[in-house]
Amino acid sequence: MSVVKVNIPHAVDFIKNDEDILPENKDLIFKFQRYLEIAGYSDNRIYKYLSTLRILAKHMEVPFDKATKEDVENLVLWSDRRRKISDTTKLHYRIMLKAFYKWIHNGEIAPGLEYPECAKFIKVSEKNNKKKLPKDMLTVKDIKKLLVAAVSPRDKAFIAMLWETGARIEEIMNLTIGDLEDHKYGMKMVVNGKTGARRLMLVESVPYINSWLSSHPRRHEKQAPLWVNVGVKNNGKAVKYEAMRKMLWETGKRAGINKPINPYNFRHSRATYMANYFTEAQMCEWFGWVQGSDIPARYVHLSGRDIDNAYARMYGIKEKEDEEGPKVEFIKCPRCGYDNASTFKFCGRCGMALDLQAALEAEDRDKQVGINIVEVLKDPEIARELTELLIKKVLEKHPEMVKKLS
Repeated sequence: MSVVKVNIPHAVDFIKNDEDILPENKDLIFKFQRYLEIAGYSDNRIYKYLSTLRILAKHMEVPFDKATKEDVENLVLWSDRRRKISDTTKLHYRIMLKAFYKWIHNGEIAPGLEYPECAKFIKVSEKNNKKKLPKDMLTVKDIKKLLVAAVSPRDKAFIAMLWETGARIEEIMNLTIGDLEDHKYGMKMVVNGKTGARRLMLVESVPYINSWLSSHPRRHEKQAPLWVNVGVKNNGKAVKYEAMRKMLWETGKRAGINKPINPYNFRHSRATYMANYFTEAQMCEWFGWVQGSDIPARYVHLSGRDIDNAYARMYGIKEKEDEEGPKVEFIKCPRCGYDNASTFKFCGRCGMALDLQAALEAEDRDKQVGINIVEVLKDPEIARELTELLIKKVLEKHPEMVKKLS
């Protein structure tokens, strides 16, 4: 079952119980939801519409279908002036609001239909001067910092997979253990997106995924969600998108990265990065875009691949391999031969320290544990209780010793 699909009833309940939304607008939103379902829109898309329209409806003081152009302008201005959301999210709000008004005006949102006068002004395309160069894009160095800062095998695997695949967040969240399969170069996974199912090869994220799978609460169930809760509460149940989004933000804060650490920026940054190596047709295949789409061209522009190479050739400079090129860095365990990720301090298979610093840290920890035990045993009461417990355990394992002690 889709992770997002599970959340649709929650989105509906939020709208029903929100006292800030006019009853007329609740009714319109639910009728629009019914239209989307009949028209065959995906659960993910319907959920996004419900979530977005709920936020907008809370700030609409009149019924949507009775609003004037000024009412809609005020709503768009409020959305555009919000500081805690990205420009991309603001654009998505505009797109969904305008589509909603097309449905209100026509009963459907098919291409070519007119918009009502109150919504015609809403611009839904990015301005050229808004297209930023990659100053906020995540780099390979940023990803390594995030992997070091992540606190659990699950979080490390999630970050590594999100980066290597550049997949849409719903494609990642909806994975099951059975969607992963071994491959001669690493792993392959099957994702379902807007253009249907596709297979993606995994290489650099494999050690992190294997580490997570070895501790996954339901690792023997092929149909189990790949991403589950690992705490005491809801252990083994599918983790919510909001929780993983929060995890990314907190990990970025610990890593000291002052860039947007969200699923969209992972995809955006990875596509820009891979534009240096893939053709536009390969970009469409990998990222799940329709063949012939103009989207890859935008990422080629952002990567600067063509113009940088052409300018270098003009001066007779040979192309050099990118310092952050797609080099897979594994640390082979000297004991068992397992290929560990470059950020691992201990072998993911046998636990051996992979460098001198890790070995010294482990030795210091062991010494500290010994010192702590000695300090604790100085307390007579604790020493007596531990002795009694030890004797009890020994006698349970070796009952024949009872006669010898009596």
